[in-house]
Amino acid sequence: MKSPLEDTLWGAHYGSVAAVREAFDRSGARYHDAIMRSGVPARAAACLAPHLEPGGRGIDFGCGGGAMGMALRAAGFSGTMDGIDLSPGMLELAQLSGCYATLKQINLFAPEEAAVVRCGYDFVVELGLIGDYMPYYLVVPMLATAVKPGGFIGFGVEPKSTPQHPLFRVMAEQGLEVLSETVLEIPAEVLELETYHFFVARRT
Repeated sequence: MKSPLEDTLWGAHYGSVAAVREAFDRSGARYHDAIMRSGVPARAAACLAPHLEPGGRGIDFGCGGGAMGMALRAAGFSGTMDGIDLSPGMLELAQLSGCYATLKQINLFAPEEAAVVRCGYDFVVELGLIGDYMPYYLVVPMLATAVKPGGFIGFGVEPKSTPQHPLFRVMAEQGLEVLSETVLEIPAEVLELETYHFFVARRT
């Protein structure tokens, strides 16, 4: 299948927040199932989980249906997680996963909404948010702000829309020490033309 973003990036409501929310409310459940079948969340969790304390507290940016929450639980993480997402439909799925202490509907493009994300988390995770819809230079500073010094960030970017050198410059500006970079490819029969580079970094 195609990502629900295809409905908005190439449609009449190009990139609008309302159109993205509607697309994921409508077909996000199928997208969530495809992401889970791809194995990408499990491979991302395997990269991040070794850095996490058992009783740590984290937040999942763009949590969707809870794919990363479930993957981290399966990888052995036993602490608490919060989740934020734009789509009420996806947040309902995340609630059913039982992996999140709190879930909030937030439009990260709105500064007054993004500001409610508290600082001081032990870790932050993001997969599927940075790319065609939200650029790295907006999201990476949000991730860095949310995690405490010495904490960890695991985040995925779409390489087709994320230039490498400027990305590394932004990470350096935010005090992020890159620990690993892993290429995660989604099989074409599961989801069309999707590849993520998943970074694990420490905030210095």
